[in-house]
Amino acid sequence: MKKLIFISVISTIVFSGCVKDYFEFDKLSNQINWNPNMAVPAIHSRLTLRDLIQDYDNQHLFVEDSTYFLYLVYNKQVFSLPAINYVSLPDQNFPSQQFTGSEYISQGFPNSQTTTSVTKNINLLLSLQQPNDVFDSLIFKDGTFTLNVTSSFLHNGLLTITFPTIRKNNLPYSKTVTLDASGSFAYTNTFNDLTDYKAIMPTANQLACEIVLTLTKTGNNAVLPTHEAQVSFSFNGIHYKIIFGNFGNRIIPVQEDTVNVEIFNNSLGGQLYFVNPKIKIHLYNSFGVPLGAAFTSFRIYSSSDQNYHPYNLPPNYNPIVIQAPNYGEHYKITSIVLDTSNFPQIRNIIFNNPRYVYLQTNTMMNPPFTAQYNYLTDTSRFAVNLEVELPLWGRSTQWIIQDTVPFDFAEFYKDSTVDLDNIEFVKLQFNIVNAMPTEAKVQIYLTDTLYNIIDSVFTPQNMMILQSGVINSQGKVISPTKKNTQVTYTGNQLAHLTNVKKALLRAYINTTNNGNTNVRFYSNNYIDIKAGIQVQAKINTQTDF
Repeated sequence: MKKLIFISVISTIVFSGCVKDYFEFDKLSNQINWNPNMAVPAIHSRLTLRDLIQDYDNQHLFVEDSTYFLYLVYNKQVFSLPAINYVSLPDQNFPSQQFTGSEYISQGFPNSQTTTSVTKNINLLLSLQQPNDVFDSLIFKDGTFTLNVTSSFLHNGLLTITFPTIRKNNLPYSKTVTLDASGSFAYTNTFNDLTDYKAIMPTANQLACEIVLTLTKTGNNAVLPTHEAQVSFSFNGIHYKIIFGNFGNRIIPVQEDTVNVEIFNNSLGGQLYFVNPKIKIHLYNSFGVPLGAAFTSFRIYSSSDQNYHPYNLPPNYNPIVIQAPNYGEHYKITSIVLDTSNFPQIRNIIFNNPRYVYLQTNTMMNPPFTAQYNYLTDTSRFAVNLEVELPLWGRSTQWIIQDTVPFDFAEFYKDSTVDLDNIEFVKLQFNIVNAMPTEAKVQIYLTDTLYNIIDSVFTPQNMMILQSGVINSQGKVISPTKKNTQVTYTGNQLAHLTNVKKALLRAYINTTNNGNTNVRFYSNNYIDIKAGIQVQAKINTQTDF
């Protein structure tokens, strides 16, 4: 939540209640000589912290446990890196295969044999992205197979190329080409039908391939030793759905990043002290590969002094091995939890309103002392999330937050022409019962459209409009307090209101005992608000009777 609930309470009190109705001031007669006093109750509402959270916490940052105790939990993704950016198969351009006239002449073709076949069984070495890569199987997501055939034979032929260990529906991947007897045959085709074929490599990084060229005697044409057929083929643009093997010690170049901890964006000063804050770095690994991470820079920007401060993570977290999921699992989470026991400076960090967290990370696949069988999918990612968990148990001292809201005073006399000479005063009355462990001084500055301050609602003497509820030794409110506040506008102050278009709300918030006592917040803490507006017209003894 970008604005804490306290400022929401104040804006609810002052504005939600006071602009529900409007008055047509020009219709108040100045010829009536009885007491022209109007008082209208503007609001009576009992709001719990749960109500306020539901209304204002559109990011769902508040978490409530079974005792109604509240936690403020902020979670933000630092980065997310897809595996396909780091592990891929290059285009596979294999050496061309040659069928020579001599191979057929030695079998008696075409003199004693009318049909003769020559078979070539070959193991094709894969081109690798890195020398130490080992691939033993994959399922194609997409890719193309290109086949080129030329022949100078003067006989018809049939060429079949088959990959016996690339299969789908238990059938091998195979292509057939019919050759003519022209002596200058040429064929080229590209196939886009690899999707969902599974390639198995009993010998790592090698594909088995069988190529058969069958020649059929055509006329009385001879076969010369110089006659030949050339076959070349390639796999291009290969993308996998899943791939298995060992992908070596790849370095993943994680781009450094800064995360805005948005819950501290509206803080202008002061401090918040939390008894048990936590900063969590969650490392999500859906690579089927163990990862090693080293945090080379961990810095936090403080809103209080507007500077970055470097920190060292606990030694057992830097470096850290990030566990990999087993095949069939979606992902594994490895978490770094920084709390008061292993990272004592965390209280000071939170105390000084940490607005930005800067992380710089080096990451490696298959770090030393890991030996897990590797796999990757087309959706595998390595992601880092930052979580700030703040149990609402602690204290605040002069924590200043502010917001600007529209507040057009003309709404009180909509569709009318104001004659302020008829008005003696406008009075705002606030009656507040507070069962929350906070006290606040609030000032509301009334401004024009350019944010020039025209007036302020409260004087220094009556700025305290919220007093803390009474708490017990555990910091829990056990009974509420009451506060009545009245603000009156007269004379020139009324004239100022005609130009008011916006209101700048600034709250100076302390917890109980001027921020010197730790308190706890529960979702059933409440504030009961009664607010009213009174308009007093001037008495005129003249009559028209």
